[in-house]
Amino acid sequence: MEGVIFKSKKIDKIFLILYFGFFMLMMIFTLYTYYVEQDLKVFLLGFIGGLPLILSFAASQWLKIIVRNEELIIHWFFTLYKTKIKNITKIRKGETLWSGLHKYGTTSKGLIIFSKFKNDLYITPENEELFFQQILAINSDISIEKV
Repeated sequence: MEGVIFKSKKIDKIFLILYFGFFMLMMIFTLYTYYVEQDLKVFLLGFIGGLPLILSFAASQWLKIIVRNEELIIHWFFTLYKTKIKNITKIRKGETLWSGLHKYGTTSKGLIIFSKFKNDLYITPENEELFFQQILAINSDISIEKV
């Protein structure tokens, strides 16, 4: 069976501006401090501090949610998360980014996927209705809640 690939929702423009602004502020501070102190450690520390911002932006661009062979897979250059769809018990729609144990959503108002093993997953597929259709075709026992 060929898998269905869902892209993650894109970051809201306001958050994108905040990410970019914070990253630029951090880089300006790092470069200024490096220029004044002439210490490479300061520059490396600032660059490493900005790395999570770069990675979170990259995740919003290249994160994939894959339904293949009765498994739900979260992929970003490599597999981050995998679970059998038969183990999913409930999907809650409209949750915030701060919900769930494994957080691979890129915006707010996503989906929390509950499974039998208590390893909740937060995702934000672009086409939620098609995602529901694919998941429910494999496991019709999943209950859908709207918040």
